[in-house]
Amino acid sequence: MISYMESNEWLPSEEEREVMEAVWMQVKGACEKLKEETSAQDAYIRKMLHEMGDRYYS
Repeated sequence: MISYMESNEWLPSEEEREVMEAVWMQVKGACEKLKEETSAQDAYIRKMLHEMGDRYYS
């Protein structure tokens, strides 16, 4: 059996899942506000989020 330290797969705790859900709701709200207040389309927002993820978490 592969131990957690040997595995590359992250298994979040319940608390971590709750934090991720809260963050996701904030991101989702910000994206909806951006769409309402600008001419940004889903493709642009998707690209922006992908670039942010690459920049901060790569």
